[in-house]
Order: sequence, then C-alpha cells, then structure tokens
Amino acid sequence: MDQHTPLQATATSQRFEFSAPLELAEARRDMVSSPTLAINEAVSRRRAEGKETLHLGFGEAIFPLHPALRQALAEAIESTGYAPVAGVLKLRQAIAGYMERTRGISCSAEQVVVGPGSKPLLYALLQVLEGDVLVPRPSWVSYGPQIRLAGWQVVPVATDPADHHRLTPEALSDAVTAAHASGAKPRVLIVNSPSNPTGGMLAEEDVAVLGAWARAHGITIISDEIYAELAHGWRPHVSPARFYPEGSIITGGLSKAFSAGGWRLGYAILPAGERGAQLGKALRALASEIWSAAATPIEKAAIVAFTPNTDLETYVRRSARIHGYVTHALYQTLIELGVACPKPAAGFYLYPDFAPWRGALVNLGVTTGQQLAQYLLDEWAIATLPGVAFGEEPDALRLRLSTSHLSIVSTGSAPKEQAAELWQLLAQADALPVPGEVGQPVGPDLPELAKAQLRWREVIGYFNSLA
Repeated sequence: MDQHTPLQATATSQRFEFSAPLELAEARRDMVSSPTLAINEAVSRRRAEGKETLHLGFGEAIFPLHPALRQALAEAIESTGYAPVAGVLKLRQAIAGYMERTRGISCSAEQVVVGPGSKPLLYALLQVLEGDVLVPRPSWVSYGPQIRLAGWQVVPVATDPADHHRLTPEALSDAVTAAHASGAKPRVLIVNSPSNPTGGMLAEEDVAVLGAWARAHGITIISDEIYAELAHGWRPHVSPARFYPEGSIITGGLSKAFSAGGWRLGYAILPAGERGAQLGKALRALASEIWSAAATPIEKAAIVAFTPNTDLETYVRRSARIHGYVTHALYQTLIELGVACPKPAAGFYLYPDFAPWRGALVNLGVTTGQQLAQYLLDEWAIATLPGVAFGEEPDALRLRLSTSHLSIVSTGSAPKEQAAELWQLLAQADALPVPGEVGQPVGPDLPELAKAQLRWREVIGYFNSLA
C-alpha cells in the first residue's frame, strides 16, 4: 500500500509559501513597451480600422533595399552555421575600414563587435561597464530603461533648447555634482549625435571640449552614431572618438543609412589598448550567453554595405539628401507658424515646442506633453511622441516628429509600385533644393509632406483661435 502523503500536506512543504505561477519579478511589473514601437503599432491598428493617420511617431528609413545588398543576402542564404560571437572576421575588417574612410577613426577588426542591432549592444555595454550613466535631456527613449535594467541610475544632464539642445561641460559638471550629492557615481556618458529626438548634431568644437571634459573626469563615452551618415549638409558629423579615442565607444548599424532596420545588424567599436581588450572580452562573454551571434547570412551580406562601392555610397548620399529635404520643408513650415524648433542637422526628426500655446491648450484639458500627443492623435489624426518619453518633465510641451514616412510618394500604391516610386525619387535626389538655401528649384510633389504641412497649419490656426 502506498504510504506517501500528498505533497501539500508534507512537513517539508509547510516551510514554503506557494503562490500562483507566472509571477513577475517585482522590478519588472511596471515595465511598458518602448514608446516608439508602441506608437508604430497603434498607428497600424488605427489604419487597419480605416482611420486615416499622419504618421510622425516612428522613425524608420523606408527606402527600398539596395540591389547589391539583396544579391549579397541571396548568395549568403545557405550560410546556416553560427558566426563567431564578435562577428564574421571579414565583416569586422570591412567595418574597421568603413570607419577609417567615413569618420577618420582608425581601428582594427579586433576592436569591432557585431551584434543583432546596435540596441542590444548598447544594453550589453551598460551591463559590463561600471557606474551610473549621464544622459542628456532629451535623449532616445530606450537609454533610460536600459540603464535601469542594468542596475544603474540615470543621471540627467540639461541641454540648451535655445541652441540646438547643446551639451556643455558646465552642464555635465553640474550633473555630476548633483549626482554625487545624491549618492550616485556617474562613470559613463551616452552621447547621441546626430540626435534622436532633436535631429541636432554637436558642433566640432563642442565635441572636442566634450572629449577633454570626459578625459579629465575619467568618464567613458558611449557615442551612439546610428544617424551619422544622414547629415543634412550644414554641419558635419564628428565623433568623440577623434578627440578621446582611449575612452570612447562608438555604436552604429545598418538600419538608418542603408534602410535595413529589419536586418538587425549593429556594431560597437571599442578603444584600443589593454582596457579596450578587457572590455571586448567581457562584452563577447556576455553576448555569448545572450544572443550567441548575429544571423550569419545577414553578417555576410552586410560585408557589402561596408566595403567601398560607388553605387551604395550614392544611395546613402541620396537617401540623406531626401531626408534632409523633407525634414527641412516641415521645419520651415513650423518656423513660419511661429513654432520654436531647433534646426535639424541630420536624420529625420524635429523637436518643436508648443509652450506658447499653453494657455490655449488648458482650455482643451491639455496640460502635459502626453496629453498633447493624445489630443493630436484623437482629434487631428497626427501621431507624435511627447517629450516625456525622451526624459523631459511631464509638463513640457515638446513633441518629437519623425519625417521619415513623409517621403512616400503614393500611400495607395502596392509595395512594388511604391518601391519603384522611391527609386525614382532617389534618382532625383541630387537635384533637390539644398536645405536653407534661397532661390532653389521647387522640390518634387510629395503628398504626405504636403498633408503634414497643411495639417500643422490647421492645428496652429486652431490653437491661435483659442488664445
């Protein structure tokens, strides 16, 4: 006869307190989705319901994949074995050469670590580096959550909204002093130039001073340069690694310049020397336990992207020209309407401030940036993101506008027809008006851009009527 007592009645089980399965870790119970991905999914749902929506909420390069990359992926599709944790050697060599040609940064393949997008590489770096993290305000939505997930404190650094959200040594020193007073120990600074959300870019002299400040304070710089190739022409991109090579880490990838966000291919460039080697060892060890390696066919195809190729370089240059044209066209409309907005220097973002209409917005029940973004979505079918998503105070009335979807020529076209239209637009890119120059020829007919300009004129006109 079986003499075993049911588990719940045993003396051993009485020492434990059982609960329901699938209980979340306490520190993760309040997590929410990335605001950028959430707004993109919200717009998709609205459109599926037949609700017309002007999509300024999600930044995604939408140009068709270059044939050279498509062909390279087709040829690599049978490469099903695991790649090395740090990435295929030929790819790392190609990236090192690319950094030398395009940014004047000398590095070896041993300093390059490849991953499934720059986003996980940023998170992995925060896991292996020591110290709390200085983050300019405003900054990309995922820096703060990643820092907290890694167990560090976010140390916000004020930027100057009147000067392209400029980052200064004085502001950094003030942030460090305040951090030490509260018990934090900042050892890392994240810099995103060109910037998401502002579209701004640090001037060369500011980058030089920034590097000197970081060296003097023993601060590691993580320089997120994912938009570096998409400069609009009036201000060149300069990496902190040019002035502070021993303490700067560069991250980047395929998603913006090559319109290949879905490929999820990123890289990190680590400093040379013994400390850089130790960082590389730790980063590779962590990667080996999380993602093992980036997808091998994507890695092999990406070799072509970073290898000298006149056609690809033309494609990237023309993409940047179109992003610049569209972004500056909407920027100029906002300025003409009296909306304060930093002049964009790269990428496809604007960061306007609607504070002058604060009094009028109160009449609509709008007192925060989040409420303003929701009001514009509900009442005007404009998808945006509020400044609070980028580290601003809740009552800030700044919004991030992405212009990347305004290059679409015809929203009703089938995918192949839309790709053909975008290729035609790319072919015309060199003849586009130069942003900021007067007397330029009229640009192409872009209905989504025209719709955005008209919608904002209507919105600001309505706000003015409430004042």
